[in-house]
Amino acid sequence: MSVRNRKLMALRRHPILSAGLTLTAVLAVASTFFADRQVVINTSPSVQPGIYIRSCATPKVGAIVDFEIPTAAQPYIHARSGYSGENWYILKPILAGPGDRVDTLGDWLVVNDKRIATMPPNTDSEGRPLPVWRENRTLGPDEFFVFSARIRNSFDSRCYGPIKVSMISSVRRAILIW
Repeated sequence: MSVRNRKLMALRRHPILSAGLTLTAVLAVASTFFADRQVVINTSPSVQPGIYIRSCATPKVGAIVDFEIPTAAQPYIHARSGYSGENWYILKPILAGPGDRVDTLGDWLVVNDKRIATMPPNTDSEGRPLPVWRENRTLGPDEFFVFSARIRNSFDSRCYGPIKVSMISSVRRAILIW
């Protein structure tokens, strides 16, 4: 019997050792995907919960993107979590892009003269003030407006305004949703 076969036989006799080595191998492979955010797990209800993989697609209307927390949102994130939000990302679909007209001055979010959704309340469920972006303008060549219709009070561009393309980490594609 070869040395290799003897080692395999020994592993079969020790299922805990075998399971441990298998788990170690799986974690080693998985860490390469998670280390540079190739894969993210979304638990927020504003985007379908699931596992999302980095895509090589470019940002466009309809795409789901993850992006750095905008400066206008950072005080709220800090008040809510106690953390600065540095190296945190938000996952949202893009509703409008360069050249689209976005109006948040009234009670409704209006994009290209079409009513989309009501504006969020002034406070969150805990009574903390929410930031509100109030403008009526055409998005610039490097701007996107993110919005989620999945929940009424999504923390999206209605709160912190358009995001710059430079803030976008990647376009994401769902590989498993629940």
